[in-house]
Amino acid sequence: MTDESPDAADMRRQPWRLVPATSDDAAGLTALDLALVRDGRGMVISEEQVRSEAAEAERLATLTEAAPNGTICLLAKVDADTVGAAELRVLSPRRCAHVGLLSLGVHPDWQGKGLGRALMVELIGHARAHSLRRLELCVRADNLRAIALYESLGFITEGVRRGFIALDDGGFADDLLMARWLPERDREDCPLADLGDRVTRS
Repeated sequence: MTDESPDAADMRRQPWRLVPATSDDAAGLTALDLALVRDGRGMVISEEQVRSEAAEAERLATLTEAAPNGTICLLAKVDADTVGAAELRVLSPRRCAHVGLLSLGVHPDWQGKGLGRALMVELIGHARAHSLRRLELCVRADNLRAIALYESLGFITEGVRRGFIALDDGGFADDLLMARWLPERDREDCPLADLGDRVTRS
């Protein structure tokens, strides 16, 4: 399965629009984070750790300043509501400048509708446009829907942090490190390329 899957045209007909975030979007992002934390699935932070609107606005302003290197926060909006967000952070050390860190959040009411895929496809295309070669993300091992999405886009699990996340019931959840090489890289320089192809075709 490639990034431009057969349902790409369907995604473009969806009611959301994808736009880069600015500091004016702080309130919408804070509300989205609160909805995700209260839903309880996939998140690591607790409700009291959600950034304030002022702190979020400051963070977004910093991201905007880093935009020339490819760093971006992408929002999905329906009318005035922020219903999804995806972020690509490009690492600053020169020897790691080919690496981007991804994160994704979709409002519980909008999960399972293709919005997460639309955001990820857009970010992967953005990463290619900025000549990135390796993409990484972390995901809770019990977030099976997200893991299935990432695997369908060619990400593979590289590592497991056992018991990394403490749960409210006293138990623990593992955290997975997943990664994908972008296909423009020469295959002999991509130790994960073959594995990624097998995951994508499975």
